[in-house]
Order: sequence, then C-alpha cells, then structure tokens
Amino acid sequence: MDKRELILSEAEKLFAEKGYYGLGLSELLKRCGIPKGSFYYYFPEGKIQLIQEVLEYSYRRMCTWIDSWKGEKATAAEAFAYMADHLSNGIREKRRLGTLMLSMIAIESVYLDEQVNCTCKRIYSSWQAYYARWLEDYGYDPQQSLCLAQAVFALIHGSLISSWIKQDPRDLQLAKEALSMMLAPRE
Repeated sequence: MDKRELILSEAEKLFAEKGYYGLGLSELLKRCGIPKGSFYYYFPEGKIQLIQEVLEYSYRRMCTWIDSWKGEKATAAEAFAYMADHLSNGIREKRRLGTLMLSMIAIESVYLDEQVNCTCKRIYSSWQAYYARWLEDYGYDPQQSLCLAQAVFALIHGSLISSWIKQDPRDLQLAKEALSMMLAPRE
C-alpha cells in the first residue's frame, strides 16, 4: 500500500469512528507514521480534500466488494439478502462499515461544506444508479429498476442506520425479509 492509499485507508477508519469534526490531523498523521508535509503533498487542500477523497475511496471499495460476489447470486433478492446479512454481521461484530461512514458523513455534509455536500450528492446519485443497473442485470426493465433501486437503497441504508444506533441487526433482517417480498418473482 502506498502512502496516499495508507492515508485514505486510515482516514476512512477514523472518520467512521469520529466523524468529520472529531478527526484531528495530528491523530491521522501519527497513525500513518508520516509528517505533516507528506500529508499536504498528497492533499494540498487539507482536510476538506481528504474527506472528499475518502468518500470516493470508500464508495469504490464498496462497489468492488459487491462486484466480486454479485454474479454468484441467482436473483436480485438473493443478492440483496446477502448484503443485508453481511451488514448484519458487521453490526454484531461492531466492525467499521464503509457504507455507514458514507451515510453518516453524507448527513453531516449538509452542514459541513458545500464541496463535500456536492461530493456526497454525486456519490448518492451514483450509488442509486448502481443499484438500478444491478437490478437491470437481474432482468428488471430500466424504469422498474429505477423505482426499485430507490426503494431498496432507502430500505437497506435506513435499516443499517437504525441497526447501528440500536446496536442490533434486527432492523436489517426485517429489511431483508421486506426485500425478499419486494423483489420476489411476479406470477
């Protein structure tokens, strides 16, 4: 892992733990074992540039993870059930979830900074389009995919936030059941 990726990876963990305002650069620099000059070499605009790039980094990692197993699932319902189970396990194990960090920073970005908010809006639009393409890959028509993608997105991510707050994966498991009904083959 090169220094730039190390900074992104460690910053992703720290933003997940502390949010944007809770992360001090000195803590990040210490964790990465780099001087301040190295940080500004990679991120000349400072912490605002860092958060934008961490959000993009986290989103790309999430898509790469999904792409690695999505084709192994026979139906969209199975694929989203797998995702809900993975997120549920993350809640049980108290893992740092990149998806959760994206959601929390996106909420915070409305009050944080216009550039960060624009990055979050772009990522969220891309994320919803990603789910729509995913549904199309499973045979749904484009218009249906767009509507379902929005519903799936809201259900999974709303349940994830609720499960995290409660430190209980039951809401995600309820979402999994709802997705199974929502995405069941039509007779």
